[in-house]
Amino acid sequence: MHEVTEQELTELERDALQEILNIGFGRAAADLTEIIDLHVLLSVPYIAIIKADALISYLHSELPDGTDLSMVSQVFYGRFSGSSFLVFPDGERRKLLSLFDDDLPLDYTFEGSDTLERESLMEIGNLIIGACIGKVAELLGDEVTYDPPRFFSHDQVLETIANLADGADSFAIVFKNVFGFDQYKVNGYQFMICRYQTMPWLKQAIKEFLSPYV
Repeated sequence: MHEVTEQELTELERDALQEILNIGFGRAAADLTEIIDLHVLLSVPYIAIIKADALISYLHSELPDGTDLSMVSQVFYGRFSGSSFLVFPDGERRKLLSLFDDDLPLDYTFEGSDTLERESLMEIGNLIIGACIGKVAELLGDEVTYDPPRFFSHDQVLETIANLADGADSFAIVFKNVFGFDQYKVNGYQFMICRYQTMPWLKQAIKEFLSPYV
C-alpha cells in the first residue's frame, strides 16, 4: 500500500482542494460575468496532482498527437506561489476568441503571429487566471500578486512546460476546466507548477479550511 509522504496530499486533502477550486472558480465566474457581460460558468470536473516532470507525459495522454495548442501563462506570488497555465486546443481557442469578438467566425484560421489575437488571448487568460487563482488563494487565507501574462504558440508550448517542470523539486496541480459562456462551452486545461516547499503550507491551509466541518 502506498504511504502518503509529507510532499503529497492525502485523498481527503485532494478532495478538499478540488472543492476549494470549485468554490473559488464559482466566485471567479460571478466576477467575470460582471466584467465581460457574458454569463460565465467555471467548473473543475477533476484534478490530478503529479510530479512536475511528468506533466508532458500527462498532456500527451490527454491530447491527440499533433493537436495545435495555445497557452497563456502567469507567475503568481504569495505563500501560495508558482506558475499558472491555460492551455487550449485549436478548436476550443477559436470558440473562446469568437465569444469576445462577434465578427470572428468559429471556423477562422488563427495565426499565432497575429498580434491582436495574441493580445486578446493574453487578456482573456489574465482575467481567468487572475480571478481563479485569486479566489482560491483567498479561500486558503492568502493573497497573491502576478507577473504580466505571456502567450505561447504551439511550437513553444511543450518546450516551455518542459523547461519549467524540469527538476524533482516541483509538483503540478492539473485540472481540466469547463468554461461555460452563455450557450457555449469551451474546454481547456489549467494547471499550476509549484515548488514542494509550498506543500507544508498548502496542507495546513487545507486543514484550516476543513476545520469547521470536521
